[in-house]
Amino acid sequence: MKVSYSAQLMEESVFRHLNHLERSGYRSDYDEFHSLADPIYELPEDDREIAFEKVNRLFFMEKLKLGDHVLRALEAVGLIPKRKRTSKKSALLKENQALKSDADFAVADAAILPGEFTEETESDDVEQVDEEAVAVVEEEAPPEDSDEVSYDLAREFEERIKEVIVKRAINKVDEGSNVLNRVSGNPIIEMRVLASRFSNPEEALDLDAFLIQEFMHAKDMVDPEFDYEDAFIPGNPSVKNLITSRFRLLWNMYVDARLGRIGVVSVLPKEARFREFDNFYRKIPDKQRRGIFEGIWTADKFTHEELLSMATDLDTLMSKYVDPGEISEEERDFIHLQGSPCPLCKFPTYNWVDDPESICDEMVLEAIQIDFPDWESKDGGCDRCIEVYELRAGVG
Repeated sequence: MKVSYSAQLMEESVFRHLNHLERSGYRSDYDEFHSLADPIYELPEDDREIAFEKVNRLFFMEKLKLGDHVLRALEAVGLIPKRKRTSKKSALLKENQALKSDADFAVADAAILPGEFTEETESDDVEQVDEEAVAVVEEEAPPEDSDEVSYDLAREFEERIKEVIVKRAINKVDEGSNVLNRVSGNPIIEMRVLASRFSNPEEALDLDAFLIQEFMHAKDMVDPEFDYEDAFIPGNPSVKNLITSRFRLLWNMYVDARLGRIGVVSVLPKEARFREFDNFYRKIPDKQRRGIFEGIWTADKFTHEELLSMATDLDTLMSKYVDPGEISEEERDFIHLQGSPCPLCKFPTYNWVDDPESICDEMVLEAIQIDFPDWESKDGGCDRCIEVYELRAGVG
């Protein structure tokens, strides 16, 4: 498998990380970087870009080992085997030593890097990586009874994925993973991540958790049993956004639960994820809401279609995890989920009047039914619409 990092990601990540170290009083790497980078400004302008890319690559991969975050995440989800450590110094480090003694290093090496740094990971029966990609001291594999988490690797995924491309995201919305060329049989994982996530060493665990979760999504996308497809979601934009948000939540729960079972830290712990679930489904009675959450959390397998159906249709979700006798049909009719569109104004609604008939004058209900003949009290409405019809009926 080939792992590539965009030049933009390496440049900004190294810049942010070194600035954080310098502000924290650790200047050695910062000073070394500038001792190599500052002379580049004396080169002809056409040669500078490649020379800067070379220095950024050196610090991203070898000095600061920022690329190790990606490799650890790929190992954790079973997309590559655990790496075999080697005592050999990588070509990058050897090159760096030569550069320090060569005043003309930038000119000499200006043609080395095209635009992206590529890292190869090979998978034979013996786990290994390219010596040029990772340079660390040799260390023996931990014994089986050690406290280190041992990941159960699914090697068929490693063989199926041809390349992982890690790029810089422009904002949080742009972050995430995608799998390209799924249909052609040569899938490529594209990961977009904010360079700012690499800036603070103290937040390394947060970065690792984010990468692991996104690579789990990518792994699901190429899993035939998950059967991912780019499904069309019907409805107006607000309905589509709501269903997409619910689907993302359910998929994240499915990912978090599996990570928890193998001892890998996820982006959010179980209780934090329940609070997120609770916000979407708090109209469901407490006991049944907790039961649905636990049912999803403990499930061994889901398909893409199952998750999307549960996100789209409340009845599908409840029929799967709530016994028929626990909630009557009448009670179920009055469950209006947060963010669902109001039947009157069609806007996403977070403040529902679940049963207007129980609190409104009969004239208000008649006014609503003049405009919406098929509307019934059990359909509910947002508080703003009910207020408008109260004013129209002269009872507000």
